[in-house]
Amino acid sequence: MKVLHVAETLKGGLETYLRIVASHQAASPDISQVKFVLPGQVDWLGAENTHVVPTARKASALLGYARSVRRIIAAERPAILHLHSSIAGGVVRAMALAGQIPRGVKIVYCSHGWAFDQTGPAYKNMAYRWIERLLSWRSDAIICISKHEIRIAEEFGIRRCQCIPNGIDRIEQPVLLQSEPAGAAEPRKVLFVGRLDKQKGIDALLDAYARVRPNFKLIVVGDSVRKDLQLAQPAHVEFKGWLEKDALDAVYRACDATIVPSRWEGFGLVAVEAMARGKPVFASAVGGLVDIVEHGTSGRLFSLDQMDQALRDIDGLSDAALRQMGEAGRRIFEEKFTSQRMNTAIVNLYKESVLR
Repeated sequence: MKVLHVAETLKGGLETYLRIVASHQAASPDISQVKFVLPGQVDWLGAENTHVVPTARKASALLGYARSVRRIIAAERPAILHLHSSIAGGVVRAMALAGQIPRGVKIVYCSHGWAFDQTGPAYKNMAYRWIERLLSWRSDAIICISKHEIRIAEEFGIRRCQCIPNGIDRIEQPVLLQSEPAGAAEPRKVLFVGRLDKQKGIDALLDAYARVRPNFKLIVVGDSVRKDLQLAQPAHVEFKGWLEKDALDAVYRACDATIVPSRWEGFGLVAVEAMARGKPVFASAVGGLVDIVEHGTSGRLFSLDQMDQALRDIDGLSDAALRQMGEAGRRIFEEKFTSQRMNTAIVNLYKESVLR
């Protein structure tokens, strides 16, 4: 079975997802070839397995993007087209509706977060819902990355959906799951990881941190992508920018808790990354985060208008309570969110699609 993945962008959690999927599928006995259409070359994938097609978001560039992808599909002749995110999913499935993709090619689509579930004008969200509903007719399967995604897809009549939660590789160092209690001279560390954009709620977090002035130090990993915010720069906040894999792992391990204040979230990979390392997660009660964080067990959920209180709660919890939440999160990760579970489910879905 030959698989061709198409993604028009590589940002944050999507790149992590594709890297994990690529590693598994390259070694899978069920897959004879796996290749990718990406906006640029990546260090985790060989050039012989990558077709580089620049990202196209302007209408004037979409036709060129479509023509390039169509030529690649014709040359590779995959059994499975796995489309990632709304532009690639929209362009390629529209081509399929127009008869430009061979009927024998099975199309699997994953939005990685529905566009109509984001904060925005009501008319845009309505348009996105109808477009997704129409294009679902030319999808052999649609992967939803959380139960939340399934719920809203069914509500709007989007067909052929299956829930396969995101997963990451196991962190096989249990001796390091618990950080030592912070000494009197060393404040507690709370970690934010993600784009410094409106979706991720970093502006609300920094504003609340400046108001509350908690006793913990806030570590911020990431940078702006959309450039849609002007951010406060409170004291005792350390901005680290984007980090490579090993450096990011070290920062996760050194923190006492993580905070995920997203305004909307199809899944919430940062929460799973923290749980894999035995860290408690304090997250906004939106989207897929409510399916990951078990309130009061592996962390706490809060509404964005309760951000100040969430910071006070982190301050008020004992080190022992935080460690207990982290241990619970690790157990939940092992049960629900490993990459092995995710990858096995994806390949099984491919096989079912081919047999239809």
